[in-house]
Amino acid sequence: MTPRANFDSNFYDVDTGEEFWMSGPKRDRTDGRYSNQQPLVDDDARAAYESFLACAPLPGRETG
Repeated sequence: MTPRANFDSNFYDVDTGEEFWMSGPKRDRTDGRYSNQQPLVDDDARAAYESFLACAPLPGRETG
């Protein structure tokens, strides 16, 4: 495994070693860590994300 250089990431790709920060979704759309940049949402997750923004619970967290 390649040593990780960035102490500020919370995930990394095991194949490429690329490091990144992943935030949980927020209904006020402030998902970015250090900017107001909107998140990239994969097409297969878009319906669940848009439902969450409309106040539906996240899949798997229906009871909290």
